[in-house]
Amino acid sequence: MKKIKIIGVIFVSLLILGSCTKGWEEMNTDPNNPSDVPAANILTYVERAMTNTLFDVWWTGNNTSSYANHIAKIQYIDENRYAERDGIIGRWNTLLTYVVELDKIIAKAQEAENPAMEGVAMILKAQIFHVMTDTWEAIPYSEAAKGEEGILQPNYDDQPEVYAGILADLKAANAKLMEGGSISGDVLNGGSAMLWRKYANSLRLRMAIRMSNVDAAGARSVFNEILGDATTYPILSSNADLIGFDWVGVSPYFEPYYSDQISPRDDHGMCKTFIDALVATSDPRLSEFAHPAANDGVYRGLNAGITEGEEGFELGSISRIGERYRDMPNGTTYYMRYAEVEFIKAEAYARADLLNNATQAQAAYEAGITASCTEHGVATGQINSYLANTNVAWGGAGSWGYTNVQKIAYQKWVSLFKQGHEAWAETRRTDIPRLSAAPGSVFTGHNRPPFRWPYPTSEYTLNEAVVKSFDTSISDRFWGDKMWWDTRTGVN
Repeated sequence: MKKIKIIGVIFVSLLILGSCTKGWEEMNTDPNNPSDVPAANILTYVERAMTNTLFDVWWTGNNTSSYANHIAKIQYIDENRYAERDGIIGRWNTLLTYVVELDKIIAKAQEAENPAMEGVAMILKAQIFHVMTDTWEAIPYSEAAKGEEGILQPNYDDQPEVYAGILADLKAANAKLMEGGSISGDVLNGGSAMLWRKYANSLRLRMAIRMSNVDAAGARSVFNEILGDATTYPILSSNADLIGFDWVGVSPYFEPYYSDQISPRDDHGMCKTFIDALVATSDPRLSEFAHPAANDGVYRGLNAGITEGEEGFELGSISRIGERYRDMPNGTTYYMRYAEVEFIKAEAYARADLLNNATQAQAAYEAGITASCTEHGVATGQINSYLANTNVAWGGAGSWGYTNVQKIAYQKWVSLFKQGHEAWAETRRTDIPRLSAAPGSVFTGHNRPPFRWPYPTSEYTLNEAVVKSFDTSISDRFWGDKMWWDTRTGVN
């Protein structure tokens, strides 16, 4: 009887508690700090934040675009001399936080049975890991962003394994997008599943050509699969397929370089290497890339690493970044252009160890130049004249002595302006154009710009055992072992 009474009291108490707490959860939830965020909102946040992190004035401008000799610092020159701040190198952590958020999208998409949304998140993860490995070489990949699973000190994967994983992920993402579903919150590609598929497969081509000097068979397999089946594996096929973040031009959504300009700041001039090459070939894109010098209207660049008081440094005589790339509040941040895809195809067809088709190589090469010039508003007649320049025309060495494959590399380098990560990577892979380390650097004795970045300080604090097993490959912070795909000789 006593047990029955106790059970009865408990039952009644539960009923009372239930009635008293009805609406309690709703009353105590802060609408401004939700505990759960829709996948669409997360995607919008990640796309904008990724764009800021990867392509802002500081990382792309001060560092990677400078390493590629596209632009040069005219203030705070030490950054051009590789005295990088830990806050910039620490973007390693920022990028991994985006991976955490993208994993949330993947989980939500799987729960909602929305493969298209899952595929988009997979592609963005692949983009992040691709930039990270080409910057730091060995990185957390298989164990990355798994703190909730108890992995607080993730191991690093060597670059070949990272590449293999990313290539597989991109192929799987294309398949997911083919399954259907909806894409919401997408401010990069406007919710177009086809454009995301084209991006995924074009990224696979980018990675295949980058690893082609160390794994020609693997690269050739990717090329044959994608270029042999356009229905299953569509790629960027015109300038309409541009992958880029379009800034609305209203504060705070200004194009990053424009934001720098109206600060007002005057941090960057054009690099002498870039300007001299454009002038030498009478490149019709020159006026789009750069402003002429204020003093005399001449296009003139600055050696990256030269500081005030040294020969060649005069503010009024240095070209600044052109209107298209710095003066437009509603400009575009470029992730991938159609021209790049044509240059990748051109190299693959031109090389005997890859696809070995000279006719296709020339066609793709000239299509890449035409696409880049057309994107910059160059008229057909000017394009034809440019294609006839001895240092541009297919066949013949010209005054620079470039082979056809080297001409492809040069044109890709030009077309990648303000895509610092890719331009830097391609100069490390091809050595075209041949660049020198910045004068005045505290790291003396090097004949090329940096091979890599050092690991951030936070890794030595929080993941010491792992990072120290990999940092022996680093010397002078920015050199040491080259990227897996960097087969150049005689460089240091």
